[in-house]
Amino acid sequence: MDIQYLLFLQDLRESIGGVFNEFFLQISDLSYGIFIWTLACIIFWTVDKKSGAFMFLNVAVSRFLMQLLKLTFCVYRPWIRSAEIAPIETASGYSFPSGHSVTAASNYGTVLARYGKKHRPLGALMIVMLLLTMFSRNYIGVHTPQDVIVGAALGLIVVFLGIKAWEWIDKKPERDWIIPCAGIILTVLFLLYISLKSYPLDYSADGKLIVDPAKMMKDGFKDAGRFLGVTLGWFIERRLVRFSMDVTVLQKVTRCGVGFLLILLYEQVVMPAVTNAVSISWIGFVLTFCELMLLMVVYPFCFSRLERKRKPAAAMAA
Repeated sequence: MDIQYLLFLQDLRESIGGVFNEFFLQISDLSYGIFIWTLACIIFWTVDKKSGAFMFLNVAVSRFLMQLLKLTFCVYRPWIRSAEIAPIETASGYSFPSGHSVTAASNYGTVLARYGKKHRPLGALMIVMLLLTMFSRNYIGVHTPQDVIVGAALGLIVVFLGIKAWEWIDKKPERDWIIPCAGIILTVLFLLYISLKSYPLDYSADGKLIVDPAKMMKDGFKDAGRFLGVTLGWFIERRLVRFSMDVTVLQKVTRCGVGFLLILLYEQVVMPAVTNAVSISWIGFVLTFCELMLLMVVYPFCFSRLERKRKPAAAMAA
């Protein structure tokens, strides 16, 4: 039934001349790549530090679990299962669950949980964006319905459990050390698991591996680096940096503007240059770990110190 559904969507998009292809490609892209952390950064740096940190943790945990499921079940993409499927864009690796749906659910789900009751139009928009993201992955032809449903469910479950965990920590703030400790232990166990487990080695008619386990392990290492970076970064900022949200609108805009340039530089220049030069799994782990430490610790430390220096000068001028 899942393949038949994808074939129905394929026939639909062909019958209307692909008029919605670009729209759904853009919707899909909004929950991946450079956009994975953009929304969390905006909230963390300028709107509500607690909500931003909550989003960082939710996205990191859900993507960590997503990689665990992908590398455990090793489900092939729809066009590998059926030669009739012709996606409008290619996607590498295993299919189950959908990484885009996981990220969208944890990002949009966090906004819904934190702001949905007070701002119902915003909450409704988040629900629509999640549903559109899920549908886009089916419409494009890169995921089955069960891929996107399980992916979205995973992200939303992480958000729900994250609320409970946050309430538990708020009752006794000194419990926060559990987060980085759990991050370290789970990361080590995960890396051992994906490095030692066996993977399917099926070949296509031309003698090429259908899915290269080494490449998929690299993706797992990257999300493990993100997971460890967020759990440690959150703790370090909370205990040591503790930047203030009591700043002017101009300072908040500056935080976002400079920060977004940093993300672009790191994602589009630094990471591709290093990974192209050195092709080992650990490089991806180190790069993503450093990225999250940059976004959650190093950059907030820098802008908070600069803002503190400017306050006395402004006071003297007044």
